[in-house]
Amino acid sequence: MTTRDARSSSAARLLSARPRFRFAAWALSIGLALAVIGFAAATQWKGSVARQEYTSSAQQVLAAQVVGLEQEQKSLRDQLANADRQVQTFQSASAGSQTTLAQLNRDLAAARLAAGLTKVTGPGAVIEIADSKGRVPAGDNPANYIVLVDDLHDIVTALWASGAEAITINGERLVSTSSIYGVGSSILVNTAFLSPTFRIEAIGPQDLLDRFLANPAYLSARVAHRIDAFGLEFATQQSGSLTLPAFVGNTRFRWAVPEGS
Repeated sequence: MTTRDARSSSAARLLSARPRFRFAAWALSIGLALAVIGFAAATQWKGSVARQEYTSSAQQVLAAQVVGLEQEQKSLRDQLANADRQVQTFQSASAGSQTTLAQLNRDLAAARLAAGLTKVTGPGAVIEIADSKGRVPAGDNPANYIVLVDDLHDIVTALWASGAEAITINGERLVSTSSIYGVGSSILVNTAFLSPTFRIEAIGPQDLLDRFLANPAYLSARVAHRIDAFGLEFATQQSGSLTLPAFVGNTRFRWAVPEGS
């Protein structure tokens, strides 16, 4: 075989082998592409399953939360209804309590009025008595010409008997525990030292003054005689409206207690 023949034979072998190499490369490329596509599809499928599982899990959590919120809302509604019932009960009880409280306040006001602890206004009479301005005769007792404790006692007693409901002496309200007694030249009423002129104000019926002047307790008392005999200053006046202050002092009882207590 000549050199030319050998070259021709080698070339023929190379030409025959070249298509087989190209086919193998093409097949490999297709295989790689299919592998990539398969991997992507598998990955996507797995992701889809995971997403579905995640979505299903999230929905379950939300559903559980919704159920919990519904139960909580029901509980709150029950509490609100219970609170409304309690408010209605309290309101009903309060209405009864208000009625009872109003009655108690009225009773208390009446008791304070009767005890002289309330400022009062009404018609009545004014009486003033003072020491005599006349000259004391020689050898006569000077005490006959001044206002004595007994004079005030007589006037107050006659006013009570004539229907007076409230009495003051120089602004001192008389109550059940009031005292009137002499201390030297002064007269002590409650805890106040008073000096003449003594102004006695009394609230009572419209004709209180007429009742007082016609009352046997006044006419037969020593004060009426002393006014005439020793010239004590004495004046009276009917009043259509008087205002007397409340008693200010100690009203505590130490020995007297309600029966049965």
